[in-house]
Amino acid sequence: MVVEITNDVQSLLLIMLAVMVAKMVGDFFSASLYSSLLRLKCIPYLDVEPFVHHRRERLNLELFSARDVMEPHVRVLHLRENIASLAWLLASTSHGGFPVVGRPKPDHAQVFQGTIKRLELCMLLENEHIFEPETSNESFSFSHPLTYEKITVEKLPKPSRLAVLLNRYTTDPRYQQLFINLEPYINKSAMSVQAHFSLQRTYIIFRTLGLRHLTVVDLQNRVVGVITRKDLMPLPLEERLRLQLSPQSPDAGE
Repeated sequence: MVVEITNDVQSLLLIMLAVMVAKMVGDFFSASLYSSLLRLKCIPYLDVEPFVHHRRERLNLELFSARDVMEPHVRVLHLRENIASLAWLLASTSHGGFPVVGRPKPDHAQVFQGTIKRLELCMLLENEHIFEPETSNESFSFSHPLTYEKITVEKLPKPSRLAVLLNRYTTDPRYQQLFINLEPYINKSAMSVQAHFSLQRTYIIFRTLGLRHLTVVDLQNRVVGVITRKDLMPLPLEERLRLQLSPQSPDAGE
């Protein structure tokens, strides 16, 4: 801009040098306005590289695993979910998404099938015609599922109406006998990592793909935890890794 105003091309190198030096000096003495606004608004922004220190030494995240930072107490949903239980879960939690588990075969254990967002669950509960009564087996009819456009929204159109519906579903006894089939609506392409997966690579995957939730599974593909963006922020990450590095008590192995 200065060159265009003055039409002095000969001073271009000096102008660029002055701007670069001014920026370096400003960054050295204070954080950028952009970073300050992110912290002020509590936006969970992840840096390109995680900088975690312990006793003034930078930790190598390759030496840690996903289980070290995951939240082990996970609220999971089933492919065949009760309406009253689902409404109570949405009313009592603020989670943005949930892992969904199911049995590949009747005699198998519940394994990870995919994830579903909170907004999608809310939109499903506003359509009572897809509710089905309890049956003796786990089979469901797939007739007339809702379209992708109908359940994928950025925000709830009528939050007050949803609050009324959740209250009715949790208090009316007849909804304890009704179920919903979540299989047509879950994200079966959702990422998951095993519990022993490298924490450094977990961070890279999470940030590169722009994830909000990352499910952690064991060797049998059973859900054992979940990692959210806030778990990978510098301070929470440092706190959890400090617990892993703290010396165990003398009677810990007894």
